[in-house]
Amino acid sequence: MTKKATKTVLFAASALALVFALPALGQQGPESLLPEGFGDPTPPPANTRPTPNSTGQTTPSTSVRPTTPGDPLATAATDNPDAADAEEEDEEEEEEEELVIKYDVPPAARRSLSAVGVISDASGGFPSESFGALDGTFLKQVVNRTTGPIASRWGTIMGRRLLISRTSTPKGVNGADWTAERAWLLLRMGDSVSARHLIQEVDAGNYTKRMHEVALQVYLANADLSGMCPLVENAVRLVNDGRWKMARAICASLAGEQGSATAFINQGRYQGWVRGVDYRLTEKAVGAGINGRRSVKIEWEGVEGMNPWRFGLASATGLEPPDRLFAKSGRQMAGWRVQLPMFQAAIRAKYAPQAAALGIYSNREMVDLYGQVIDDTEAPDPVKSRAEGLRSAYTASGDAAKVAAMASLWTGATAGADYHGALVMTARAAALIRPDEAHAGAADQLIASMLTAGLDRNAAAWSNIVDEGTLGWALLALGSPTNVVSVDSGALGDFYSGDDSEKAHKSALLLAGLAGLGRVDSGAQSDFGRDLEINVTRQTPWSRAITSAAERGEQGTVALMALAGMQAPNWALVPANHLYYIVRSLKQVGLEAEARMIAAEAVAFG
Repeated sequence: MTKKATKTVLFAASALALVFALPALGQQGPESLLPEGFGDPTPPPANTRPTPNSTGQTTPSTSVRPTTPGDPLATAATDNPDAADAEEEDEEEEEEEELVIKYDVPPAARRSLSAVGVISDASGGFPSESFGALDGTFLKQVVNRTTGPIASRWGTIMGRRLLISRTSTPKGVNGADWTAERAWLLLRMGDSVSARHLIQEVDAGNYTKRMHEVALQVYLANADLSGMCPLVENAVRLVNDGRWKMARAICASLAGEQGSATAFINQGRYQGWVRGVDYRLTEKAVGAGINGRRSVKIEWEGVEGMNPWRFGLASATGLEPPDRLFAKSGRQMAGWRVQLPMFQAAIRAKYAPQAAALGIYSNREMVDLYGQVIDDTEAPDPVKSRAEGLRSAYTASGDAAKVAAMASLWTGATAGADYHGALVMTARAAALIRPDEAHAGAADQLIASMLTAGLDRNAAAWSNIVDEGTLGWALLALGSPTNVVSVDSGALGDFYSGDDSEKAHKSALLLAGLAGLGRVDSGAQSDFGRDLEINVTRQTPWSRAITSAAERGEQGTVALMALAGMQAPNWALVPANHLYYIVRSLKQVGLEAEARMIAAEAVAFG
């Protein structure tokens, strides 16, 4: 074996070991995919992502958002399609071998599995060779072990762009299976619409068992019952899942074949494919088909929890389950709910702040949504009040009135996600405010708001207004396109003296971000680290893996490893050394703009 081959084998072995060593933090759960303000992307050089927009604003690279409205999150962990019955695997494999799938498209129109994605590099996606020569088995395991939640809005935005990019299928994995894993992670992150676009890039004739498992979750998350129908017969033969079997009844009803629908649903009742409210929802969906004559009343009392089947069928039939059922379902469903087009704007607006905090909803989408609420005379008072406050933030007479309207929105958001969403909602309104000492009291939040939408140059204009050591100063030290504020031991000490976070975690994140970006001298870094009793450069198996990927120039691998390193319910639980290696590695592979936004976000919400 050659020296090079030996290195490859050793790396693959260490990579697999790393996957199982990844920390499971926080386990429980054409418009741009990036927040508004990032402009239209231009074709980037080979390994460079930051690009200037038409106003000269340096921004993280963008991607073209699928045109279908909405982008929710992934299915609940309790409904993981990986959970197939082990005893039936042999029988299912035999069925899969015997199954011959016929193409219904001419050979020239069939799509290759060698590279699957929605957007290309030239359209703002990641380069096709973003994973280098890395083995696909390792990459699949990294994706599978990234169960979330992801603490970073900006991390989610970057991850979504990577997962829908037309990248080459890594060696050692089936292209359909790799696409399924990417779509499944998109769902867990809350982006159901992009997940649907992604799986639709694979011809039905190439669907594997895994693709059918994930496709069911994807179509349910989109409340797209008809989308299941072209797959249902092959899915029933490949996947031993009662929900796919019940889907035959729904699809028969949608096709006007009520006799078949009745036969299937009766068989499902007798054999217990789904039970309780799940069965009654199936009856209701069948009744909604052509010539359906079933009238079913759904009682939610006694129902505990929400799963994808209940979510998809309830949404498709116009039902809004009680909020209590979503309490333990994971944050991803906020993304699913906000982007379902069958619901009125006033209903979707209830979940918009959470979706924005997740990285699923942009500033422009929020403004458009609340604009619809303004015209809805039947909208609930709290939602209507927020819409009116947002209108004032953009249109009030004079900067003082605009700032006052924004401050009202910020203080009215109690929960962390709601507050984060409120900052996203006001981002462009904040950019309209001229830097002035009269607004110094609101400068921290104005800067934080602008950076949620990547308006880094607008935020940097406030560098002469914020005092050294304040939150606004820290955000500009990290988020500005150039190092416009001085960072020395004295300034770090000033920030630390006002840091009320537990164990001064914000100060630790600030140091980690500055060190990763190379914006603090080594003396100040070591002195401040000693004061905080932390070592932001502490190595772990995960840090060595992301560092190696950065040295090889693998943007996609670095982005995946960054997501894995940000798994936590919030930034308060993300270790400072994780942020250091994420920021440093992203910068090294040409994703500096994303690195800056992630670092600033960490300090703002740490």
